[in-house]
Amino acid sequence: MTDDRLVIGAWVPAGLVRVLLVLVVGGAVWLLQPGIGWQAIAVIAVVAGAILPQTGLAWFAMLVLPFALLTQPPDLGRACLAVLAVHAGHVLATLSLTMPVRSRIALRALRPTARRFAVAQAIGQAAAACAVLLPAADGAGAAWIAPVGAVGVVALAVLLLQRVRR
Repeated sequence: MTDDRLVIGAWVPAGLVRVLLVLVVGGAVWLLQPGIGWQAIAVIAVVAGAILPQTGLAWFAMLVLPFALLTQPPDLGRACLAVLAVHAGHVLATLSLTMPVRSRIALRALRPTARRFAVAQAIGQAAAACAVLLPAADGAGAAWIAPVGAVGVVALAVLLLQRVRR
């Protein structure tokens, strides 16, 4: 009988994904300060969601982040932090659903996810900056951008769906 080993290269424990989920969402809730009650609810929910990912409580905890933005005046830093935290939280919560807590994750296997995350963040952060920095619609603002953007998103979705069907 031989002693076979599976060599995967550099790896991290899968439990780290759940720890990072709690740190990212819990830290963002603490920094964005939606109110002490909402902070407590979000932290309890994200911890429970990290322990039992199939419950979906991690996503419930992320619902608090946009509400934290609505309760205070617009700020570019807060908007960018919320975009980053919600997106990273979604990625980490989804990964925690697919990986047993005691398994190992090959870092090479995370490269495509990291690339998609970086591209989506670049787009999301630019959109957040535009939303916060553009003038308000009550003056000579840019209220026309919302319907034009919506038409652009629909056109892109239709184009991508047509390419998938071919």
